[in-house]
Amino acid sequence: MSYNLPPPASPATSGLDFADKPYHPSRIDPLTRFRDNVSQVRRWIESNLSNFAHLNQIVVLRLGSDALPHQPLTIDATKVPPVLSTTIPSGPHTAITILPEYILDAVQGRMHSQHAFGKRASPPTLGAIPSCFAPGGVPGPCAAADPKTLPRPTEDVAQLKRDLTQWGYAICANALSTAQVRMIRTAVEEQAEAERLVGVGHLDTAHKAARDQPNQRVWNLPNKGDEFLDLLNHPLIDAIMPWFLGGNFSLFTMSANIACPGTSGIYMHRDQMVMAPDTTAHAYVLNTMWYLTDVTDEKGATRVYPGSHVMDVLPVDINHVGTSIPAAAPAGSCVLLDSRTWHSTGVNTTSETRPVILQSFCRFFVRPIENYQSILSEEVRAKLSERQRALLGLPSLMPGGKGQGFAAYNWPGTHAGRMRAAIGKE
Repeated sequence: MSYNLPPPASPATSGLDFADKPYHPSRIDPLTRFRDNVSQVRRWIESNLSNFAHLNQIVVLRLGSDALPHQPLTIDATKVPPVLSTTIPSGPHTAITILPEYILDAVQGRMHSQHAFGKRASPPTLGAIPSCFAPGGVPGPCAAADPKTLPRPTEDVAQLKRDLTQWGYAICANALSTAQVRMIRTAVEEQAEAERLVGVGHLDTAHKAARDQPNQRVWNLPNKGDEFLDLLNHPLIDAIMPWFLGGNFSLFTMSANIACPGTSGIYMHRDQMVMAPDTTAHAYVLNTMWYLTDVTDEKGATRVYPGSHVMDVLPVDINHVGTSIPAAAPAGSCVLLDSRTWHSTGVNTTSETRPVILQSFCRFFVRPIENYQSILSEEVRAKLSERQRALLGLPSLMPGGKGQGFAAYNWPGTHAGRMRAAIGKE
């Protein structure tokens, strides 16, 4: 398995040194571990060669790195059944260099196979080949849906719940008034411009062609204006989140994505892909996407595969719209998106930008990707309401307050420091 935890420091307490343990990291020979991992990968492929039958190509996995020898494993899926060997063919083939531990992470459920090969392999590889290493078997293709049957904007909470359950997304109409859209959009765009001008803006070029403008991301919105804190008071949160995530939910992340004009940028994914092992049995996150402009297909509406949240499926081409549909809606709408639903930011082919706030909530046991305990300024902390503190995972300031239950403990003794007293001498 792969991990990046720093090695133990010298003990602060005499006698609490554990370096003598046979499984201490310093006692494990990297080359021995590498060879064992290669053997495990080979055994897994041998037992699952049928996974590769649909590829109809030769794949050479070069297991190794600059610091470790390359051990080739060749999967010839042009033959029936596929054949595994250690011989590198002289003819056409697809070569992928990857450490064996990342493949083990994929097949054993610690990392999504698309992430293992898309983020840890050279060249980065997405789609059909990584899908062969899915621990649940090769997923099927995403199916097309009849647009006439899909969610429409509505203020009916019961309908929103039905749409989320059936389709993996829903559209709340009139969530923000025209004036509210204007206030929040101004705050987003002015914050983005200021960050860009001082050189701290996140100009996101991922999956964008070199000729296209990057999108701009604005992170940690709760720290960047009362307008964003006020959005945590929206009753849609109360109407949907406890039903979807349970009563002890918290804010997972709150950012803005300003999609700039371009011709590229499709990257189909599930937000839950980062939460291994991959599952469609339960959702761990629910996204609320606040539309601050009329979002059309041409303006880069989020593309979704309706119903994919409960199916073991994969888009045929992760970097293409395929049979996905645009979740288009007027300014002021809020799109609710299940974290299991395959989707992508759309391509904005207009001459205008497309600002959207991405506000996501998670179950109490999921670690938020924005650590508000450490990234909120003292000025912002001082003004937070009890509700906002609970959603941001901060302890309650009320005597005996528990915030969001398990999300933020504030039990007696929580804030006490080091204390010692002789035992039994009261």
